[in-house]
Formats: sequence, structure tokens, C-alpha cells
Amino acid sequence: MIETKDAVRYHRKKMVFWLKAQKAAKKRLDKNKEQQANQEYRKHRDALLAIWATPAERLAVSV
Repeated sequence: MIETKDAVRYHRKKMVFWLKAQKAAKKRLDKNKEQQANQEYRKHRDALLAIWATPAERLAVSV
């Protein structure tokens, strides 16, 4: 249970970081950094959703 809480905390912090990075890159008109930040944000969002998914949801995704 503690590992799950730590993983959730880690991914949420990373999502905040990458969202700020994405906004900063957009403000600077840096398309490459904005795209990278968006990809990293999505990666951590998907990881967080996988942690929260129920066993039935995990099974449905794997089919």
C-alpha cells in the first residue's frame, strides 16, 4: 500500500512539473519542448490511471 501511495505521489508531482514546463514552452513558442512536455505529461497520466484502475479495467484493456 505504501508503494502505491509513493507511486501516486511521484506521478502526480511529475504531471505538475511537466504541465508547468508545457505552459512555459508554449509561452516561449518552443514547439519541440512543448511536445516533449506533453508526451511526458501523458506518460505519467497513463501510469497514474493504471495504478488507479480496477482489475476488471486492467483486464478490459489487455483484451
